[in-house]
Amino acid sequence: MLAKFIEKYSKNSSNNIVYLSIFDSPVGKIIGAADENYLYMVSFEDSKLFEKKLQTLAEEINCYYIEGKNSVLKKFDSELKQYLDGEIKKFTVSIKTIGSDFQKEVWNKLLEIPYGSTHTYGDLAKALGRPANHARAVGAACGANAHLLVIPCHRLVATGSKGGFSSGVDRKEWLIQHEKRFGSV
Repeated sequence: MLAKFIEKYSKNSSNNIVYLSIFDSPVGKIIGAADENYLYMVSFEDSKLFEKKLQTLAEEINCYYIEGKNSVLKKFDSELKQYLDGEIKKFTVSIKTIGSDFQKEVWNKLLEIPYGSTHTYGDLAKALGRPANHARAVGAACGANAHLLVIPCHRLVATGSKGGFSSGVDRKEWLIQHEKRFGSV
């Protein structure tokens, strides 16, 4: 499955290797991308933006993709299993984000939302010192998040609804319920 993406997006002249690996979860297959230092991407295989994120990563760091599991992806695999079993509430694997200053500001603030809770897009905008009407910009930054689960954009909801999620609102709902189930443990 990964072969077609490796062929399509790898920068063949590069010596910078990024490993791609597939992980199972109760809500679908997850793909991780990492070099020897950082996890660059965590995405569901059928996410709307999966290919765009691979392409952006290849262009930004000029990398060549290979299928495999290095030490960073092994750590992510272990932490993913612990997260899904309700044993950890926060990932500690080293990540590297690629985005605008505003996007990075949003992603860093998302890391502060407690496990098992939700906030609105407007709440996050206000926490960033911006008016609540910046909620759409916050939502767009969440949509550009390349580290699903690790940077918990699923914890942001719209006022009166779940809001969007690049990997499907059903998955978002499952993740929110999963965290609520284990949140008091």
